[in-house]
Amino acid sequence: MPPEPAHRHDRAAMNRREIIAQIALLLGGSLASRFAQAALRGDDLHVAPLQSTLSVEQRLMVEQLAELIIPRTDTPGAIDAGVPAFIDQIVSQWYTSVERDIFLDGLTRLDAYCLGQYGALFNVCNTQQRTRALTVADESTRSYQLESTLKARELPDEHSPFFYKLKLLTVLGYYTSELGATQELNYNPIPGRYDGDIDFDKVGRQWSS
Repeated sequence: MPPEPAHRHDRAAMNRREIIAQIALLLGGSLASRFAQAALRGDDLHVAPLQSTLSVEQRLMVEQLAELIIPRTDTPGAIDAGVPAFIDQIVSQWYTSVERDIFLDGLTRLDAYCLGQYGALFNVCNTQQRTRALTVADESTRSYQLESTLKARELPDEHSPFFYKLKLLTVLGYYTSELGATQELNYNPIPGRYDGDIDFDKVGRQWSS
């Protein structure tokens, strides 16, 4: 089977950069602006950074957490889409020191919760125990979101809690990956006629372009 033409790969890379930049700019805030600049330069943010802030154990935690949020089903999961490397990249290279400290403290608190409840660190716990620990982190986040005076579509400030950061990075990393954009979403690289009244049951999922 002959290799695909180079220009096809170039178009795919450009499409992904455009998707990433558009989502980043829509998010607003300090993380998004730096993230958008990287996307517009064509940086590949779905690869692990050369110098990671995370330890080996923390990278494994991030991997398991991302997969809990977006597990593999009939479509690729977070691990398949390279989300753990994306999160590592953002936390290590793009987060402010405040954001990074909150994220790392969140991982530490997850370990502490699991030790207190199950007598084992997060990475040693089973899926049910990990899910419960993540649920507790989610529940602690809800009060922050309710108290936020920002509009629903705006990114909270850098002091937003751990679970909010984790969920945001997981979803952002997934839907800006090649797999997330082309397999989880119905992907149309060359949009044509606009039809604003399509029955969702007929398409089964949202579209990206």
